[in-house]
Amino acid sequence: MPATLPTALDHQRLIAQLQQGQDGALKALYDAFAGVTYRVCLRMLASPEDAEEVLQDAFLRLEAQAGRYDPARGTVQTFVLTIAHHLCLERLRARRARPQARDGALGDPAFDLPASAPRHDPLNQALIESALSALNASDRQLLEDMFFGGFTHAELTVRTGLPLGTVKSRLRRALLKLRERMQP
Repeated sequence: MPATLPTALDHQRLIAQLQQGQDGALKALYDAFAGVTYRVCLRMLASPEDAEEVLQDAFLRLEAQAGRYDPARGTVQTFVLTIAHHLCLERLRARRARPQARDGALGDPAFDLPASAPRHDPLNQALIESALSALNASDRQLLEDMFFGGFTHAELTVRTGLPLGTVKSRLRRALLKLRERMQP
């Protein structure tokens, strides 16, 4: 009989156990979310070393901030990915403050990895790809630049030549459209 996959309720139990300091809870959460978290970090940072460091830092921060998890605001996976995303943004902004030579660039095919859903959920991956493909190309590019490139709204206005209000409204519209398409 095949093993059953952990559910969102199982993940919420694990975060509650982590909040109580129970042994094994952090490891179980790491096992559940390390793969997708690493892929998001690698997509954003384009450096395996940086992605691994942020992955470790994200789970250390998860342990410290487990008490801030609110199931009304999203799943445990969303909470973990948000922590990792913020750490990646910090690293990207630090890079811009002190530029460094890099072997690869975000446009390099070797680093253009999709931030896919966990391997055990191909249906979720298809849903994400479908939702993203429903966006018009310019809105999708803005969203990818903001999320994966770590660009602020102000930086996006400079990159695109669009007014700040237009950038913000297009991003909001794209996020709302994604949310609408992702609803079960």
